[in-house]
Amino acid sequence: MSNQGKKKEAFISKPLLNQSIKSNWTIWVLVTAVATVLFIIINLLVGSKAIFTNIDMDAVNEYAKDEGMSWLKILGLLQTMGFSLTRIQAMSQMDMNAIFNDMIYKVAGVLLPIIYVVLVCNKLIAAQVNDGSMAYILSTPTNRKTVIRTQFVFVMTSILLMYSAITLGVYAAATIGFFVAQQPLSMFGAFTVKTLLLCLSSFAAMFCLTGICFGASAYFNKSNQSIAVGGGICVLSLIGSIMGIFGSDVFCAVGVGVPAMKFFNYVSFFALIDTGSISALTKALSEGSALTYSCLAWAWEIPLLFVVGGVAAFIGGRKFIKKDLPL
Repeated sequence: MSNQGKKKEAFISKPLLNQSIKSNWTIWVLVTAVATVLFIIINLLVGSKAIFTNIDMDAVNEYAKDEGMSWLKILGLLQTMGFSLTRIQAMSQMDMNAIFNDMIYKVAGVLLPIIYVVLVCNKLIAAQVNDGSMAYILSTPTNRKTVIRTQFVFVMTSILLMYSAITLGVYAAATIGFFVAQQPLSMFGAFTVKTLLLCLSSFAAMFCLTGICFGASAYFNKSNQSIAVGGGICVLSLIGSIMGIFGSDVFCAVGVGVPAMKFFNYVSFFALIDTGSISALTKALSEGSALTYSCLAWAWEIPLLFVVGGVAAFIGGRKFIKKDLPL
């Protein structure tokens, strides 16, 4: 009979969840709407292009023949301009869409979600500890475990819903571009796989950074410490992603990249958004060729991002449950 008086601990606190929603829904709507529109505009502008944009060597040969030009003269001119035979061959085989995918899914498309993640994660835990409002929350029947679970569920659900909206917008816009360009219907399956995998990779990277920011917010008692660690890692990843693009094979092939710049990919979680591997998979599917490791590298990189984000959030949560709070 004594056990009947014990009330089962709630997994999450509905009042706290409602409070988090009311406090952050405006910034969520704004960031989601602007990010989705940005993705839609870019995909409509370039989505009418072919999936694979390579130099048409047959057209070059035809032009040289019509103009009475020999390849020896053409190569001599190009080499004088600094284009070696190796570079010309690389340029003829490169996928220009790789540049587009890197710029949108690793840089432009993640800037607004990063701002949302850094601000909201800090507000959910560290800011409330810092200003003393956490004392009021913990004075209710809501304990620390319930607080950390509730806030984690809120922020991860908000990111999931944000990227669900973005994915729907991207897929709709890209599909319109696909049919406007009158691309072969046989390539639609590969096109769909590519679009969904790119969005999933971007979501996985943001899940990872959200876990890190949330973990930092739970670990530290001061907002400035939380933002310095969580926000600092986000900014470092973004800068590393930008710098790393200039070390990509595509940029190096056209002579505007520096191979040593690949180093910056090792300090960026966005480097695990493997647009090259996803493009290779799409090309293999569209051509019906065998799948190689380069086509499947994304299969371990995406789960790794989820694991890192989950572990970071867990570590911060455990620290919050056990540490002394300045209440």
